[in-house]
Amino acid sequence: MTPARRVILVLASVLFLGRGAAVSATQVRNWPSEGPPRPLPARDIKFPPYELQTLPNGLQVIAVLHHEQPLVSMRLLVRAGSSSDPRDKLGTARLVASLLNQGVQAAPGTTARSAEQLADAIDFIGGAMGAGAATDLTHVNMVVMKDSFETGMQMLSDIVRHPAFHPAEIDRQRQQMLSGLQVSVQDPEYIANAVFDRLVYGFHPYGMPDSGTAETLAALGRDDLIAFHSRYFHPNNAILAVVGDVTAAEAFAMTKKVFGDWEKRDLPADTFIDPPDPTRRLVIVNKPDAVQTEVRVGHLGIPRGHPDYLAVNLAIRILGGEGSNRLHQVLRTERGLTYGAQANMDALKVTGDFEAETNTRSEATGEVLRLIVDEFWRLQRERVGERELADAKAYLTGSFPLTIETPDAIAMQVVNAVFYGLPLEELQNLRERVNAITVDDIQRVARAYLRPDRLSVVLVGNAAAFTSQLQNVGFAKYETIELGELDLTSSTFKRTATRTGRSPWAARVGGAGRAGFVSAVAYVQAPASGFAATQATDEVEKAKALLAKAVAAKGGLDTLRAVKTIVVKQTLSNPDLEGDQGFRTTTFIQYPNKFRTETRSPEGGVNVQVFDGTRVWGKDQRGVREQPEEILRDARTTLRRDPIALLLAATDGSVTPRVLPDVQDATGYVRRALELSAPDFNPVVLLINPETSQIDKLTFVADTSARPIVEDEFTDYRRVAGVQIAFQAWRRSGGRTIARRITDIKINRSLDAALFKRPS
Repeated sequence: MTPARRVILVLASVLFLGRGAAVSATQVRNWPSEGPPRPLPARDIKFPPYELQTLPNGLQVIAVLHHEQPLVSMRLLVRAGSSSDPRDKLGTARLVASLLNQGVQAAPGTTARSAEQLADAIDFIGGAMGAGAATDLTHVNMVVMKDSFETGMQMLSDIVRHPAFHPAEIDRQRQQMLSGLQVSVQDPEYIANAVFDRLVYGFHPYGMPDSGTAETLAALGRDDLIAFHSRYFHPNNAILAVVGDVTAAEAFAMTKKVFGDWEKRDLPADTFIDPPDPTRRLVIVNKPDAVQTEVRVGHLGIPRGHPDYLAVNLAIRILGGEGSNRLHQVLRTERGLTYGAQANMDALKVTGDFEAETNTRSEATGEVLRLIVDEFWRLQRERVGERELADAKAYLTGSFPLTIETPDAIAMQVVNAVFYGLPLEELQNLRERVNAITVDDIQRVARAYLRPDRLSVVLVGNAAAFTSQLQNVGFAKYETIELGELDLTSSTFKRTATRTGRSPWAARVGGAGRAGFVSAVAYVQAPASGFAATQATDEVEKAKALLAKAVAAKGGLDTLRAVKTIVVKQTLSNPDLEGDQGFRTTTFIQYPNKFRTETRSPEGGVNVQVFDGTRVWGKDQRGVREQPEEILRDARTTLRRDPIALLLAATDGSVTPRVLPDVQDATGYVRRALELSAPDFNPVVLLINPETSQIDKLTFVADTSARPIVEDEFTDYRRVAGVQIAFQAWRRSGGRTIARRITDIKINRSLDAALFKRPS
């Protein structure tokens, strides 16, 4: 480690406790680090026995015998989803699916039930029911105890065959979808995914907003829903999986009894426009108030039934998936440009897409885009390593058994396999098929299906902050759309002059894109107009309220403003290094812009590091020397990241607070998340204890050249001169951990100006 890098470590450690200290610039130890453990041995995949029959009316039925619990899962799939929506009635499939369990009408031998009555009936037998619509299909599932098998099957039949579509329920569900759409237009991640789908798939149904638009939803009537149901909900267009504590004979007999009179009908011959060929195109959605850029890069892929599906799946996993993630390694671990990066393979009935995604600081947008494109080229041009492929295989085969542990999970796997026309035997021999894929196979499919020269790119953020970078990374041509003018139903992505009011597009409700995830760092303020302005105001008020709680928990605004100096003594050590005696430090802080850290090693050496507000200098046995610009920049931001300084700056308005989605850790504990950002330093995310409002964790990307992700964890809060101070803390960054324990602290002690004066 060079002296400059050692000093960077010193300064990065100065205030990580909120009032911290540094490690010696010359005595920092080369603490050992280890790689991740190797995967555990693969578990045997014991897929339960099954039988498949087709009833005379065309209903495909799969019976899977699973006797570990007295449960039966029934999952019925209809081959029609949002891709079957009429072009002028987008959102029909989603609205139909949301209404299936909201009441059934009377049919021969049955009784009409309202949504409440239906829910009570399911609860009475201890069952559970769900319904939903995806891109290619609509599904309804029912899980009951074995002794309620017939009752559950009959209820499933009523729900699928005789939905009531009550006008009051239609209005309620429609309003929920509209509210979701209005909220979604504020989320840059949501916007990026929707525009990416539209860019890649064109006017093929896969590219259209599957939750509809405000205009199409408002125009949907009961007749439209009945027409969709009558068009597609027929036994010869459906698959039923019965999984659980039944015999095959029982499953087939019950299915024939309940569904045997479901009348077979002629099915419509839907025809779709073909997706466009991959084309190099960059679309920017401009949000001038954004401090981050959502980045999407990819192109058209392959359908689920493609013979190379598994090999391509592993290739995309190596690029950016579980088990081996090159994008995450380059963008986060090595460069610290993002909180996370990944690549996904969306394989649908007709076709699919490959998509790399991340978000980053506005000023790093060009660099991130270049690195992503480079990784597409690298995967195509270079053979992957045996270790990389082995790790991706291990994750895929190791995680699969977790997807067939319950009857409902097995039912989902089975109906999906049948839907895509895959042999059910593929569920049993997955490990063998995965392990048969070689490095040569990965190189072959990468060269066959990846098109780095024809990547579609979507950037959502403050265009003025990054467009000047694009030419230098190979994207001199781009299209810019103002967010308020965005229209996914337009060939130009722009609202035409004949349209009035808000942009009619809407992204997906309940998640971002088809995968249904929501980023914890992607929310920004909405344009100051109409409903969006109200939502933005609400978000600002939420951020202010959470900030006020954190300030009060820290000691209150007046108390924090009164803090002028701090002197803190503490020990710093590596908890992973057995027998480490650590360093004893004393730090003198004078607000707003001075600190001095004196570090004593176990061997007795003393080092001094000082930031006097304009420069950084250090003193050790070799003498006094000034530090370079990179260390000076880090020293400035280190002071600004101090929790008390951050809270005051956010209160005063020089730092912008923003509420992020709650964060749940591995134990299931949920904390509130508050981002604090300013144009001249990287955002800091505070994880706030929902019970005490104390700051449990603080994370940010360091301003050093390596740009590592830094996470500080705080415990053992004690009141000192009215201020709550964390007496125990841990800093984790770059695979290393530094533990800090305060032994003494004084607030507002008078400090001699000579402490910060550089010796001659």
